[in-house]
Amino acid sequence: MISVQNFGDVTQFTMGRLIDGKPVYTIACYYIDGLLIDTGPFHVADEIEAAFADYPVDIIINTHHHEDHISNNIVFQQKLAVNKTYAHHLAVPLIENPNLWTDRLRAYQHLAWGAPPASKAFPIEETVKTPKYDFTVIHTPGHSHDHICLLEPGQGWLFSGDIFVREKVPTLRSDENVAELLTSLKKLLQYDFNTLFCSSGLVVEDAQEAIKRKIAYWEGLLAQVKELYYKNYSPEEIREKLLGKETILYGPSEGDFGKINLIMSFINAITKEKPI
Repeated sequence: MISVQNFGDVTQFTMGRLIDGKPVYTIACYYIDGLLIDTGPFHVADEIEAAFADYPVDIIINTHHHEDHISNNIVFQQKLAVNKTYAHHLAVPLIENPNLWTDRLRAYQHLAWGAPPASKAFPIEETVKTPKYDFTVIHTPGHSHDHICLLEPGQGWLFSGDIFVREKVPTLRSDENVAELLTSLKKLLQYDFNTLFCSSGLVVEDAQEAIKRKIAYWEGLLAQVKELYYKNYSPEEIREKLLGKETILYGPSEGDFGKINLIMSFINAITKEKPI
């Protein structure tokens, strides 16, 4: 399933596999003036050519190497003659050789998105230009070590990949780092922008304030976790007291999405005395 929605000069392509007629774990890719930010999951590969028939792509930028963001690079490269694909230099070897990491994919990831084929990528520079727009590349680790955001300062657009998702997120992936996420979110506030375009599909107009609220939510949780941790509460007790029962995704994701992951990441930051 690929659906299209326009936000002025920004076109959002929401992609996801249909199971029992319903899309699962969708991802939003963004098209602006010949630039495509991320290419979506393997399970929609057969729909790409038709979906982009009226949207010629000159440049692809992957916000990071995860399978739901890079899997159709190869479709654009082989079938639509796109020869410019860029990502953070740490992401390039992972995009070009997914076998380095796809053995760690869980069953839900194969079900929802599929494993990515290898594709060509080049290290991205500090800026990317299209005929109408100039984008600044911002390294924002935390969701992954190779994650980047793209800022168009003239328009006040920030394409945030998976760094934001939404304001109040009580869960974390098992490989995410909340200390790095908070540092990256604070880094973004050093820039001037108005609108946030998220890979979750969320488009936020009061972007700066939304990021501030997200930071405040996590920092408030951090203070509570620290207090309970030093009172010798176990991670599970802290999770139950502050966040309640696990999300319904915890089981199907084999623990990859969970409230306990957020608690453990806070505790890791506390014990390592990392400034947040």
